[in-house]
Amino acid sequence: MARLKTTINHTNANLDHYISAIELHMLVKIERQEAINKFPSLPLRHYNAKEDEEVFTYPKAFASYVLTLPSKSYKGHIKLLGTELVSFINHLGYENLTFMGDLNIAWLKRLNTNDTFQESLQYLADNKIKKRFSGALQVDTAEISIFLKHLAWLIRTNGILPYVYFTDPGQNIIGNLCQYQNLHISTGNKTADKKFKDAIAKSALTYLTANCYYKFSKSGAIRGRTLAV
Repeated sequence: MARLKTTINHTNANLDHYISAIELHMLVKIERQEAINKFPSLPLRHYNAKEDEEVFTYPKAFASYVLTLPSKSYKGHIKLLGTELVSFINHLGYENLTFMGDLNIAWLKRLNTNDTFQESLQYLADNKIKKRFSGALQVDTAEISIFLKHLAWLIRTNGILPYVYFTDPGQNIIGNLCQYQNLHISTGNKTADKKFKDAIAKSALTYLTANCYYKFSKSGAIRGRTLAV
């Protein structure tokens, strides 16, 4: 009996270790300069005090698209968007996406404010994102849906200050989620563009040809959106 108990405890310990290992690989932190060196295609932005203007760095794209979903509610839209994004990157053969803000400002810059986006900032904090961390986050496929849900809320409410872009391991696509919860994606070359279109054809995502707008309220206003200061 004692031997059986020891075996069970040993098995549970191995299981806990295995689960922890999986969790650690779902959200991987990459220091900012390392991410810039590794993913030079990720867009960047900085303020030029001398010229009193913002300077943008964006890679040359082969083609650019805006993708949306025929959703009737915001919650349903975000849930389906996460599902479709996972299906999309699985079809392309990617195991993860890397997300980084274009400005060198911490992900948790607004953590101490008393606004409605605190739950999503807390999600990042719970994943060991420190208050000064402004680098990239490599998000495993298994975590994409929940990560996107929190990112969407932060973008919608101005809970995060930089514009957050993502790319795949081979930098074939560059994308971001706008405040209206549409996906903006650019392809880097002809081959990547063909694979992108093939993946979209197998998804529920549709191409948006008009300007982005918030379709989940009659006025078009985004509820819960705060001033970004």
